[in-house]
Amino acid sequence: MSADRCRAAIASLDRALDDRPDKIYHDLADVVRCLVQLRTALTAIRPEGEPGDRLERCNAVLSMVIGGEYPLAGLRRDRLHKARDELASLLDEQ
Repeated sequence: MSADRCRAAIASLDRALDDRPDKIYHDLADVVRCLVQLRTALTAIRPEGEPGDRLERCNAVLSMVIGGEYPLAGLRRDRLHKARDELASLLDEQ
């Protein structure tokens, strides 16, 4: 179920945003895995030819997380917070 994947991604983002420097990349890898699974689920339920706003938003969140995880310098916590907020709004819409 996509709601479960969304909740799992939010929980992983919450862990990543806690001050746990030794675990941050493990937590972010969990976020990426959850988002890829969510994207796959959203793709599967999207009717053929429909643009899929939720799918586009999931892809945007995935980009934010990857951009926050692999910046040119330092971890981009602001992007991770924004990604977490966007996932929460996606979950609220289900």
